[in-house]
Amino acid sequence: MFIDTLKESDVTQPVSVLAERTRLFLNSLPLERQGGKQLRRLPDGGVVGDWFGCELSSVFQPIVDPADGSTFGYEAFLRILGSGERSLSPWTLFSANAEDERLVALDRVARTVHALNFITSVSDDSLLFLNVHGRLLAAVSNDHGGAFRKVIDALGLPPERIVIETPLAASSQPDLLAFVLRNYRSNGFQVAINVDSPAQWQSLSSRVPAQFVKIDGNELMTASDWVERLRWLSSLRGEARVIATRLEQKVAEALPPGLLLQGFAYGQPSQRAALAQPERYATRRPSR
Repeated sequence: MFIDTLKESDVTQPVSVLAERTRLFLNSLPLERQGGKQLRRLPDGGVVGDWFGCELSSVFQPIVDPADGSTFGYEAFLRILGSGERSLSPWTLFSANAEDERLVALDRVARTVHALNFITSVSDDSLLFLNVHGRLLAAVSNDHGGAFRKVIDALGLPPERIVIETPLAASSQPDLLAFVLRNYRSNGFQVAINVDSPAQWQSLSSRVPAQFVKIDGNELMTASDWVERLRWLSSLRGEARVIATRLEQKVAEALPPGLLLQGFAYGQPSQRAALAQPERYATRRPSR
């Protein structure tokens, strides 16, 4: 298993030591497929995973702060190439791995691929949003994020730069959702939830410790009073930050302060060019 090749880091080590370990690990990845190896490095510096003959890679969609146009973070999406060079949807691959143990292992490979590609392509202190499969919320009985924390510690990536995002369906199970989010937060990660309406967040806000609340902005904009609804959602957010997603056109109206935007209008999911020295950024902690 790829996790066995990573050693849990001592967080007291100097940044230079962690950066060197990151560099050595990236350079140790093979350039060609090798039996028993779940990760390999591409000539351009990117990283792909292997899952029983399927190639797993990453694309990243920016999350933008409209106040200054800066990129606040990136949401990672999985791209899969099956046998015969056929593209597969993540839903197809995850559905084919019905056993909980295999699903957990697949999810960890995918997250590690995303984390490595984030390290090798992002040069600032932006955040990485990672989706968790809905079935994993119940498949893992406790300590959600514990195994992944060991991976990112070994890579020198601060856990607070990673936002674990739960699916919309999880928001209809508030007790389980609250338990899972507390687990992830206890392991140092930030957490995000998806809601279908401001009213749903109103019912959850006092029960779940979310730091980000995502809502389908494209659907919200079909209502004539969508700006007022968004302002209401922002007023309910407490300490959580609202992200309007799936925006297909740029928003011209005045928006509530602190709102973040995501969608094709603000950037397509795409691969990012590798940095010459990605290890310099692995240990950087967010300044916001």
